Amino acid sequence: MYQLIPYGISSFVGYLLGKKLFVSEDQPPSDASPLRGHPSIQIVAEQILTEDPVVLATEEIPLDNRFGNKLLSSEHEFARTATVAMKLDRGSKLVSDFKSSLLDFLETRTQLELGKSIGVSAGAEITRRIRLKFAVDPGRFVLYRVVWKQTSRRGIFEIMAGGKMVEVPYLATYGLTHVVESVQHPADPGGPGLKGNEADWE
Repeated sequence: MYQLIPYGISSFVGYLLGKKLFVSEDQPPSDASPLRGHPSIQIVAEQILTEDPVVLATEEIPLDNRFGNKLLSSEHEFARTATVAMKLDRGSKLVSDFKSSLLDFLETRTQLELGKSIGVSAGAEITRRIRLKFAVDPGRFVLYRVVWKQTSRRGIFEIMAGGKMVEVPYLATYGLTHVVESVQHPADPGGPGLKGNEADWE
């Protein structure tokens, strides 16, 4: 799937991908500009290859009520912080052909555009706090598990550089979500474990 990015012209401090990353030939950069001597570059499109959840961390809460005669419940509060990351695949042959200063500039611009599409900037920290109430029936031993996840996106930026179209791979990791699982503990004398058993959160 292709997500086309509009064309345009921006200055060095511009902040969107679909706009030219370098000033046009009729407006050459000054001697002090780090872009002097580079060919004009335009990012034409972004192709998203995969988006998959990746496990960031897990937290386990065992509830042992094997010898109780009443419902056992327990409340817990959890907090987790994750960092939004995005980088170009500099090991790619096409990417390695770019000069280092050009790659740094290109990476900054692609980070800004990707930040617009996912709603948060690269390098930003996301913190989530949740409050959960777990319960287990008499005579049971249940293991609850809180699984924290981020989304991993692999894609390609299609770039027009010096009159040639090149593809630049990238990897981005963003977001922060959680799921709650419950599994039967090996010491549980009861029936099979159930996912989501008596798990409530606020």
